[in-house]
Amino acid sequence: MSEQVQPDQILEISPSAEAKINELIQGREQTDLAVRVAIRGTLPGGGYQTEFKFMARDEAEASDVVQPVNGFDLIFEPAVAEVIAGSKVDFDETRYAAGFNIEYPQRSPYPPGVEARQDWDDPVAQKVQTVIDEYINPGVAGHGGWVLLKDVKDKKAIVEMGGGCQGCGLSAVTLRQGIETAILEAVPEIEGIEDMTDHDEGENPYYAREAAEGASPLSG
Repeated sequence: MSEQVQPDQILEISPSAEAKINELIQGREQTDLAVRVAIRGTLPGGGYQTEFKFMARDEAEASDVVQPVNGFDLIFEPAVAEVIAGSKVDFDETRYAAGFNIEYPQRSPYPPGVEARQDWDDPVAQKVQTVIDEYINPGVAGHGGWVLLKDVKDKKAIVEMGGGCQGCGLSAVTLRQGIETAILEAVPEIEGIEDMTDHDEGENPYYAREAAEGASPLSG
């Protein structure tokens, strides 16, 4: 039997979204329907490509997590339930793009044990941090990556890359054309980026340690 959970443990369904889903269910010939919530991909700016699909209640797997809602159940695979927990679903017919809208909770792009500084004494470092938080990390999050500002010295921003960015074959290009460009344009006090990532520890290093000794691949 599927695991029953409290509604606020996974998705928060607005009254209008709840009413619309019940209306759609009532308009179908099949009775006793549930809604399967699945993830089909990630969005570059954060969040997920989420799919809602009608299914018969008795088609739920024993391992599924079930969220009872008035009139229907939401069905999740455990991994999906964990990833989108805390998201809000609304339905608004008055908006330009009428339909279901999902608001995903803000989550740190960093893994446990890694945390970005938000109390830089150096105003230039704080500017760089803002660019990373608001523009860079939302972009690389779609590839499972993250960028961490370690320090600012000699007009250079020293960064570390992780997740999908560590050891990625396109990391050098990402830094040169994306990260470095974004920081230099937004923070004119910065003249260059230094990458202190140990890409040999990534799953697919884009340069060998021997080749990296001496000059940084981002220098010059």
